[in-house]
Amino acid sequence: MNSTRLLAAMALLLAALLAAPAHAAIQQAFLVQNSGWMEPFYLDPASQLKPLVAAVAQAAAESDDTVHLLAFSQGTVGNVSPRVLGTSRGAANVAQLLAPLTLARKTTAPGAALADTDFQEAVTKTITGSFKAAPGIVWIFTNNKNSPGNDPATAARNRDFYRLLHLEPSITKTVVFPLKMPVQGKLYAAKGLMVYALAYGQPAADALTRILANDRLQKVLTRPPLRLKPVDQDALRIVPERLLDAPNMRASLGSDGRTLVLDVDAAALAPTVHLKASLQNLFYPYVIARADVDATLSAGKHSVPVQVAPAAIANLAPGARQAVDVQFRLPVEQVPSPWSSQAIAAMGKQVLLPMRVTLGLERQKLTLPDSFNADMQALFPGDPISEVLLPPESVNSSRAEVPLLVRVQYPLLPVLVIMGSVLALLGGGAAFAVLATRSKRYAVQVDGALRHVVIKPYQTTEVRDLDGNVVGTLRRGLGKPVVARVAEGHSLRLA
Repeated sequence: MNSTRLLAAMALLLAALLAAPAHAAIQQAFLVQNSGWMEPFYLDPASQLKPLVAAVAQAAAESDDTVHLLAFSQGTVGNVSPRVLGTSRGAANVAQLLAPLTLARKTTAPGAALADTDFQEAVTKTITGSFKAAPGIVWIFTNNKNSPGNDPATAARNRDFYRLLHLEPSITKTVVFPLKMPVQGKLYAAKGLMVYALAYGQPAADALTRILANDRLQKVLTRPPLRLKPVDQDALRIVPERLLDAPNMRASLGSDGRTLVLDVDAAALAPTVHLKASLQNLFYPYVIARADVDATLSAGKHSVPVQVAPAAIANLAPGARQAVDVQFRLPVEQVPSPWSSQAIAAMGKQVLLPMRVTLGLERQKLTLPDSFNADMQALFPGDPISEVLLPPESVNSSRAEVPLLVRVQYPLLPVLVIMGSVLALLGGGAAFAVLATRSKRYAVQVDGALRHVVIKPYQTTEVRDLDGNVVGTLRRGLGKPVVARVAEGHSLRLA
């Protein structure tokens, strides 16, 4: 490939990379309950239901995401549920589509009763219908009244729905946002609104994790979500505070708030890292009543234990931290020598060595704070969300992956030494080349008569007398020539 074609190929590759989206597009459905139980959210002039749905949709969806907007109640012969209000790229028109939405009724007959509610029907039909059984995120905006067939036992119906969210394997991630939203209608009053986010399939779970970390969504839903599923991942975080007995090493958190970064001087590398840190409970809203802590460090194919003291934690509230002492041995065989090709290629800069710390909680017991139970009962009287939020007994352990990045600062000395050696070799080679091709004139005595001979380095030449007879042979290295052979009856020596 010539240089012109190479430049053209590089330009096309760069254009493709710039044109590629920064994320993998995901389909999202926003389900807004409009059954009879939601009457105050539609009739109260101060209701923020529709503005909230539009704000969440615009914060959660990217411009290339497929957005489905649906209203749900309970499907009957005269009432379609869920009902598609619109499907588009991005969420720019959600507010416009929501504006005319009103309460659903069981039939189209005048004065017909307001529609009931069926959560499972809404979720199932959205996945099999709008999603066509492909991965996606389902958002549900509801007052948490699940009443199919006008069943007054909404708490029991909600228990069934929560079990679905816990146990259905295709629902890979579920979070819940309980919001304070007091509204007053003609028939009912409500104090709170529940926003669910359900990921159907693992790609949707990955996308939901990314969305929850987005500043845009955190500005709309300002409180952290309650975690329904999974409750055995990303439970703890190590927060470094200071290193002990390591003047040439520094610990910090990466820009992502998760990665533990160790800056190390290669010339004074200490294989043992002794770190004062704290463990932070990320299990909102759970208190870690008790758990045993273990950890390992992985670097490539190597795995070494990490000592954490104390080895057990108790009564750690959500968001709270507990001071710990962390010790582990860096796998020094993974750290390149200052004279290695990797270090020399760094030209005195940093070499990055990605590693991973796996934190484990064993014999773990989670509880909910009394204050949380009281808050939920105030927002949703009689709802069993507090009891169902507790994970099953089988979930008694959890794991958290903590990225570790070792940044090794290498000195310039090896680079300078090697560069000096290379320059010396090049200089010596150049000098040798000059000397190897340079002729020199030497005086010799041929049968007593003075003669002059010109000879190059590493050359052998014959010396003749005035009559043209061979007197002898001279051989030269880099220095003066020597007499290699003298013919019988003649004399030959350097003058």
